Amino acid sequence: MNKFFQKNSRLLAWAAAVLMSAVAVQLHFVFLTNAGGLWRDEVGLVNIAALPSVKEIFYALLHDHCPIIYPLVLRSWMALWHTDLGLRTFGLCIGLILAASFWAASRMMGKGLPLFALAIVALNPTVIHYGDSMRAYALGMAFIVMTMGLIWRFIEVPNLRRGLLAGFAAVISVQTLYQNAFFLLAICVAGMVASFRQRQQKKAAWILAIGFVAALSLVPYINPIRQAQSWWIVTQPGVSLNDSMGHLHEMAGTIFGVWVAVMALAASFGISRIFARLRQHDERDQQDLPVFGGVTLVLGAIGFGVFIKLSGLQTQVWYYIPLFCFTTICCDVVFARAFPVARIGMLAVAVAALMISPSAYSTLRWRQTNGDLIAAYVSKNAGPDDLIVVHPWYYGLTFAYYYNGPAKWTTFPPIADYRFHRYDLIKEQLQTPKAIEPVLQQAEKALRSGHRIWIVGQIPMPNPDEPNPGDPPPAPGTLGWGDPPYTVAWGKEFGYFLVHHATNFTRVVDRSTNSIPINPMEKMDLSTAGGWKTNPP
Repeated sequence: MNKFFQKNSRLLAWAAAVLMSAVAVQLHFVFLTNAGGLWRDEVGLVNIAALPSVKEIFYALLHDHCPIIYPLVLRSWMALWHTDLGLRTFGLCIGLILAASFWAASRMMGKGLPLFALAIVALNPTVIHYGDSMRAYALGMAFIVMTMGLIWRFIEVPNLRRGLLAGFAAVISVQTLYQNAFFLLAICVAGMVASFRQRQQKKAAWILAIGFVAALSLVPYINPIRQAQSWWIVTQPGVSLNDSMGHLHEMAGTIFGVWVAVMALAASFGISRIFARLRQHDERDQQDLPVFGGVTLVLGAIGFGVFIKLSGLQTQVWYYIPLFCFTTICCDVVFARAFPVARIGMLAVAVAALMISPSAYSTLRWRQTNGDLIAAYVSKNAGPDDLIVVHPWYYGLTFAYYYNGPAKWTTFPPIADYRFHRYDLIKEQLQTPKAIEPVLQQAEKALRSGHRIWIVGQIPMPNPDEPNPGDPPPAPGTLGWGDPPYTVAWGKEFGYFLVHHATNFTRVVDRSTNSIPINPMEKMDLSTAGGWKTNPP
């Protein structure tokens, strides 16, 4: 009876894994057909990948958050198909590669099934949303997951071919995501622990060498990253534990507690096996697989936390995709050859994930931005002597990418380059007294001459009796180095100008796009202002 149950449980596990994979593929296509144009973070990396030379790409990466591999892969794809649909198809391929890496790594490590990774990650709308975007997260995680599997294969049978494959994958993984350096350290330490348990010090030395070579490959980034800190201060307010937990809860949704509980069980079981006696009748490497997965899980989670703390960046939910992916595959590894009850538990999680997966459809039907639609509308309707003001300034990346009209446009504050996030230029403007005065002068000229001002984005409009908010003090002043307070202050200053000098203010509604759900991260408004009042009341 026990054998019969075990046989059927394996069949059920295979059926659940295949079904989850099929549903995940469908969700990726839902995103592909609804995502639309590129939003600002995607535009920045696409523009970096399109630079004339690899050297220029390397130094422009200081204005983004990934090493060189992803931009080079994206550049190669763009040479073949550089349209919005082509780029979205590229994102689809990368997302499917991540799901495939779960299968490949699980089969390499204990010939298990990636039930937990498929349930928690492959069906997760946030992972699909941002993993299929023009960002390095999905490809980077696919590489580190494969690296983990290849290092385990080297532990099983240490030979030159497997060692070279593992070393190559390790270098590629850290050259795709900086976070992977911390995950690779965890994998190498776990591999060395398993090797020492087997009393094979030579194998441990080879694993150490794999990690060392990968670390050496990051040396060229040290000085550029150090130099970039002088302007990244604008985006480094620090991160708190509450913020991180909030983002993780947002990503995991209703299964947050399941994810935490399974991680805790996997870590406890894996670490406890370090002290278990090796059984002669079992293969040693398979006895060490839970140890390998458990140590990797614990050290990887700690390492990622250190990375987030050291970066000091204001994190968003998608920053935690690497942690989410890495911990789930570690859990699958720990339970690959564990007790039958553990495998049944993984199966139960998989079934639950399949039942709630339809809830993912709503967010995957969002457009990533409406900036492309607004840029097209303004390109067609703005006159050559009109003025376009885009606010906040970072909306300018998307607008610059799609705008093709005769009217001049600018942002608060005006900067010279909107190809990617030029926080170095923003920092200069934060230190400049009356940074938006040139824009106010252009706005006055347009209104006095009878032309319109097109406002892309959101401008806070004060009541007529509110006092003039005035110009914010140069940074660091009383507002510090972060750009958000200045962005708000400049918007209020321009709003005051419009209330007291423009005679009409109209919100433009494009009925063709009014009913389309837009990602709140980049949902722009469009308004126009016209007329001139010489003296404010």
